[in-house]
Amino acid sequence: MPPPAKIPRQETGASGGKAKITGAMLQTWKTLGQAGIKAAGGLNGVARRDNVPAGALRHYLRADGRLTQLGEDRLNPGRKARITDAMLQTWTGLGQAGIKAAGGLDGVARRDNVPATALRHYLRADGHLTQIGEDRLNPGGKAKITDAMLQTWTTLGHEGIEAAGGLDAVARRDNVPVAALRKYLRADGRLTQLGEDRLNPGRKAKITDAMLRTWKTLGQAGIEAAGGLDGVARQDNVPVAALKNYLRADGRLTQIGEDRLNPGRKVEITDAMLQTWKALGQAGIEAAGGLDGVARRDKVPATALRNYLRTNGRLTQRGEDRLNASGKAKITDAMLRTWKALGQAGIEAAGGLDGVARRDKIPVMALKHYLRADGSLTQFGEDRLTPGRKAKITDAMLRTWKALGRAGIKAAGGLEGVAKRANVPVAALKNYLRADGNLTQLGENRLLRKAGAQPM
Repeated sequence: MPPPAKIPRQETGASGGKAKITGAMLQTWKTLGQAGIKAAGGLNGVARRDNVPAGALRHYLRADGRLTQLGEDRLNPGRKARITDAMLQTWTGLGQAGIKAAGGLDGVARRDNVPATALRHYLRADGHLTQIGEDRLNPGGKAKITDAMLQTWTTLGHEGIEAAGGLDAVARRDNVPVAALRKYLRADGRLTQLGEDRLNPGRKAKITDAMLRTWKTLGQAGIEAAGGLDGVARQDNVPVAALKNYLRADGRLTQIGEDRLNPGRKVEITDAMLQTWKALGQAGIEAAGGLDGVARRDKVPATALRNYLRTNGRLTQRGEDRLNASGKAKITDAMLRTWKALGQAGIEAAGGLDGVARRDKIPVMALKHYLRADGSLTQFGEDRLTPGRKAKITDAMLRTWKALGRAGIKAAGGLEGVAKRANVPVAALKNYLRADGNLTQLGENRLLRKAGAQPM
């Protein structure tokens, strides 16, 4: 048989040099069959050949050549129905035997034309609804988790939770969503650190540089002896979520922690650095101790370095754009019209937004102001192509927008939705209105001048 079609490499949205799985890949994999997969060296061989993570590939493709239900759902999203409360009621009546007769959960999903992954959020193979499903059918009856509940749950202990029938049963008994309960309570009867922090918010200390230096000396053994990161957080009376921004379980500070202890030694990233990093290659980066090691060696913030360099040794598109700024073309209205005609399939065929930017010799960051990965222009792009039809922003509009609040803006489809509805350029609207529903200072000043007051 002829060799299977080679999938074009695509970097957008991928990490470590791996391509993003596209609809075109799924179509190609679907034609391989079991023999084609074997000839490619199994699923791992297909993943290597098409430059995608093997773990991600297995979400979509089986070794026998069939797509998983997730793969089928992705190829046919338009035909999928939305899960309704009526479906949940029907599924509760199936029982284990009914689910088996339908071909398992995948069979039920196919029969009712819903995504199998979504169905599994609500239904178990034994015929019972999950707690999420139960909660959905009875949303009005759910109570809000209170500090008093947390206090009660701390007294249960492991045996009390088991006697109640586990965390799901405690949630049912106390009429709270199980997903919310699990944020606060563990199966062994202890509160999570989030629960502990909630019960004692006032006593939490602020993380200081002195703490970072102490934590740096602990090492993995010291952290384990303290009871892990949660134990260190309890011992030093700081929120565990905040501590994890600075300290790893192996005893090393994160790069954020390192940067905080040594802010003065950090230098600005230069074009010369980009050239040097580009020459390192994957082996050179690994030898330096990864991207964090390169950042330490060159005394730059690791988060900033990652904007320019990948772990496989290649510069990001942003890095490439910076080194070749003079070779970049200006975005024209003609380009916008061409991009608008591409559609999602055309963008994927070009290698994603990065590929389109490379092909048309423009900075990818600039392109993303105008074009989305699904092939539609952003509101900026639409405004630029049709500027004449846009209305002028008036004081009456500002007052209307001020009354919307965050919820009203969300309901309108965000700031872009408000701009479309009022027929004004979104870039102009953002000068006056924030996504949280507040006017910007420019907007407030404009209304104050109209009222005769002194602007701030």
